[in-house]
Amino acid sequence: MSSEKRRTVFFRAFWRIVILLFVMIPLLWGVRTSLCASNYDKNLIPKEFTLDNYSNLLKSPSFLPGIWNSIMVSLCTILILLPIVTLASYALGRMKFKGRFLEKVLLLLPLLPAIAILIPLVQNMNAIGLYNNLLGVIVLNVVFLLPFTTYLLKNFMALLSKSIEEAAFVDGCTRLQTMVYIILPNALPGFASVMVYTFINSWLNYLYPYALIADMNSRTMPQTLLALIGQYGNNYPSLTAASILTLLPPLIFFCIFQKWFIAGLFGTSMK
Repeated sequence: MSSEKRRTVFFRAFWRIVILLFVMIPLLWGVRTSLCASNYDKNLIPKEFTLDNYSNLLKSPSFLPGIWNSIMVSLCTILILLPIVTLASYALGRMKFKGRFLEKVLLLLPLLPAIAILIPLVQNMNAIGLYNNLLGVIVLNVVFLLPFTTYLLKNFMALLSKSIEEAAFVDGCTRLQTMVYIILPNALPGFASVMVYTFINSWLNYLYPYALIADMNSRTMPQTLLALIGQYGNNYPSLTAASILTLLPPLIFFCIFQKWFIAGLFGTSMK
């Protein structure tokens, strides 16, 4: 190997290590803080390690319900959103019809700040009986995530070869059969991208639950984390332990769909 190639390999490895440390150091410091027995232990390696912060959270009457509520909201948002996005993205990506040029509006709708229309949203949810109800949070998640996810999946479906679809039509398949048996299996990476994006956004969303949920037993995870911040001081080990536990469901969900998500990220299909 020439000196120039060795230098290139060295700099690539160096910058990868730098980026890895930049990403991992805050997370590792959070894990370290969550294992501290004292709120004032500032040593790089804590003098005393303990799992009490995690056990106390798991015994808390509000923490586990918060995780469960967030999981339910995120999964229900995916289950409701995915069929709508599938039909809309298929029509925009594979069919020609009048008014199709208006699809660019889908990119403008996510730019609308939700807080600007928060008061009428709360009033409408109260009028239809969805105030202080997790179903109202799910409905708002679906409404505000629908435009971007539709456009995201539409771009992926537009990249699929039309020859396979035309061959299915020649063999006598209807458009619905072609979509179910031909298009959808080849669009799995696109669906994985939509599912991961939807889950993370629903999991992290604080504004809608804050505006709609007042019942302690119906709070989602962001509300539960905020409740751990004290008025006169914070228990940082407990707070960071809660943050670490909050990271686990999105991380597990991402690991499950990682292969399809990466393929969808680069616009490729799974073989």
